[in-house]
Order: sequence, then C-alpha cells, then structure tokens
Amino acid sequence: MTIPGRFMTNDKGTFGEYTASTRWPIIIQNAIDDLSKHQETEKSNGTKFEQGEVIKKELKEFRQEIIDRVPLRPFTEEEIKIANVPLSFNEYLKKHPEVNWGAVEWLFSEVYLYRRVNVLFQRQCEWAKFDIFNRLKQSTFESSFYGVVELALRYENLLPQLREMKQNPGNEIDDILKVLFKEFIEISLWGNATDLSLLTNATLEDIKSIQGAKARAASESKIVVNDTEKAWEVLTKARADANSREIRVDFVLDNSGFELYADLMLAAFLLQSGLATKCIFHAKDIPYMVSDVMLKDFDILVHDLRDREFFPSGEPSTKESRALDLFAGEMEKFVSSGKIEFREDSFWTTELDYWNLDANETKYHGSILHKDLQKSNLVIFKGDLNYRKLTGDRKWPRTTKWETAIGPLATNGITSLSLRTCKADVQVALPEGLDAKLSQEWEKENPGRGSWWCCSGKWAVICFCSGIHK
Repeated sequence: MTIPGRFMTNDKGTFGEYTASTRWPIIIQNAIDDLSKHQETEKSNGTKFEQGEVIKKELKEFRQEIIDRVPLRPFTEEEIKIANVPLSFNEYLKKHPEVNWGAVEWLFSEVYLYRRVNVLFQRQCEWAKFDIFNRLKQSTFESSFYGVVELALRYENLLPQLREMKQNPGNEIDDILKVLFKEFIEISLWGNATDLSLLTNATLEDIKSIQGAKARAASESKIVVNDTEKAWEVLTKARADANSREIRVDFVLDNSGFELYADLMLAAFLLQSGLATKCIFHAKDIPYMVSDVMLKDFDILVHDLRDREFFPSGEPSTKESRALDLFAGEMEKFVSSGKIEFREDSFWTTELDYWNLDANETKYHGSILHKDLQKSNLVIFKGDLNYRKLTGDRKWPRTTKWETAIGPLATNGITSLSLRTCKADVQVALPEGLDAKLSQEWEKENPGRGSWWCCSGKWAVICFCSGIHK
C-alpha cells in the first residue's frame, strides 16, 4: 500500500492553504487584541503590564513571520526548558530545514504555531499561567445560553427515568436506551460545530443555529458516515459481560465551552444508564487551537453554570436555574467519586499523529498512552483535529477505508470512535460517488470550492474501529 503525502500549506485551492494565508494571521491578531484588553485591568501591576507589552511586540513579529512566509525556526534550548517544548518539533525541522510558512505540512505548522505562542507567554513569569484564548472561550459559551438550557432541562427530565432503567434492564429498556444513546452521541458530535478557530466572527444567531434539538434533527442527514450502532454494541456487550467490573469510556477532547458541555452530557448519560462506570477526559496541557480544553476549563464551566449572571443573552427562569444547578452538581459528584476523571498529557499537543499511539513510540508518551487506552472499552476522539491526527492528515482518496487511513490504530487494541464535524480537507470512508455529489452541491453556492464541502462544518462523520486484527 502506498501511503499518500500530508496536506501542505501550499496545496493550491485547499482549506489548508486558506488557513495558512488568512486564518492564522487573524487568530494571532485576535490574541494581540485580547492581550491589550486584559492589560487594561493590569495597569496597577507595572511589571505585568510591561511584560505584556513585550509579549504583544513578539506576537506582532510572529504574525508578520507567518504573513511573510519566513522559514520555520527550531525552538531554542531556553524555550524548550522554559515551556517544556517536546523535542519532536526540532527533530522534524532538522529533517525538513527548507520549510517555510507558505510551504510546510499543514498539521505540523498549525501545532507548531500554538507552541510558539505558548513560549512567548511562558518566557514572561507574570503571564506564564495566562490562557490568551480564555476570553474567546468564555464569550462563546455565554452566547450558547439557549443550547445550554435546553440540554440541562432535557437531562433533568431524563434523570429519574435513566436511574429506573438502570435498575430494571431488559430488551424493552435497551430499545429506549439505544434511541437515547444515538441522541446523546449526536449531541456530542454537533457540539463540535461550535469551534472558535473557525467561528471567529460568529454572531449569537450563528451559534443558536448550530445548537439545539431542531438543529440536530435537521442535520441528521448530514452525517455521511455513521457507525453509532457499532459503538452501541461494544458498550452493551461490555455491560452484559461486566459482572461488576469497570466499563471505561475515554474522551480525547476537542473544544471547551459548549462542546465540553455536550461531551459531559454524553458522559452523564453513559454513567447514569450503566453503559459506563468511569469516564476519563484527556485535555491539552497548553492553550491550544484557540478553544481546546485544558484542565482548568472544567472548573470554569461548572462555575459558569452556577453563575446566574454569566449568560447575558438570557436570564434563566427558576426552572432553568434548577436544571443548570442540578447538572453542575452531578458533575461535581461524578468527579469527587472518581467516575469522571480529567487528565492532561503533552503528547496531545505535539505534532505527532495518532499512528504514534503505539508501543513503538517511546519518546513522547505514545507507548504509555497506548497501553492505558487499551484498557478502555471505548475511546471517543472528538473533533476535526483529532480526526486529522487519526488519519495522519494525508491525501487519502475519499473512498479509502477507515481502517486503512488510521494505520496501526486499526489493529493495536484500542477500540475507537471518531466524532467529527468536517472542517478540513482530509476525508475518508465515503461510499463511491458521494464525494462527487456533495462537491457538486457545495459548488453551486461556493463556485470554485466544491471540494470544500468537507471543510464547512455542515457535514459530519461517526467512524468506529474495533482495533482488533481481522
């Protein structure tokens, strides 16, 4: 089998090319603007203010690097030490000394970008723990009021029924649970549509349009690959075989805010229904991809749910407030009891794709994570970047089998489910003719960009792999 090359930032007409030339300078400029706003609250701290000025200057220089397409430089020894930068970045650049921002593997350069930004903050002690993307994370979650309330009320209404069904299992109950499982999987799936790296100028109406039951129902036909049934079979089999043993579901997380909220909803459903006894959430160790989950973001979310003044777009009623408090309390109980656990690892913020979740990757925690994830009954990889890393972000023909595109993960003992709203060029596992059909459909509204249907966030995939040799 010939393994295709990765998507490059100079692949003409691709979303990767557009990202490198247009989106990245905007993301860095937004970071500069947000830093300036935060500085206004820090004027009394002269040292912190001055260090912020240094960071702003360096961010502006970094932005210009990207615009001018200068060569990507290795991290210095000082930067590696101060910011715990994995050596994999410099190893790559040593092998590819000719790359520049306009001609480099898209996956590598995008991950490298966020490492460079993090270094700037880590070099200034007053800003070392500051999340430059936190304001954007918060403001978008604030705008998610209607979706948040709807799900909280839904959960509150379901909770007594879930507890009763857990105590009285049977075929009829399983039929109901299966319907609910599908619904909560889709809640988690479409939660990924709220992505700050793409929705940099989203309005309240934009966000409302991609959240809520009506939006999800309208989008069901947009799930072009759907392996939900296979995931259901895995968990019900585990439950039947459990005999009081642990049923573990892992989430390799993507976005904070509404998507994290939706992921927690799925976890709560799994735990309350008995389809899981423990859920482990894998977060990022640095501010990353604008909106990705860090450990702190869980506590912030729970706090926001309890704060009656947090959602400026709507004042929750007494009933809504009770539902929000209930869900927040449930999350705290799950965490304190060990049923929900959050972890972070630098592997998730290296440029390494998930073909390196393997016993042979011994330098950057790939083998450690591989051994651990083999213990999980189901590992759910959330979002577009995780999909890109699963497939190596390679130029696979779009009819390529999922098991082929994920390489070693198809047979190395990790049972996985990818939930992805499509926002990048890489796409596999499509039936013959579907790509052409969707490209023609998208071309009508977006002349010259028909192939970008899979970069729009309008379609989604749910891809399963048992991880077992066949």
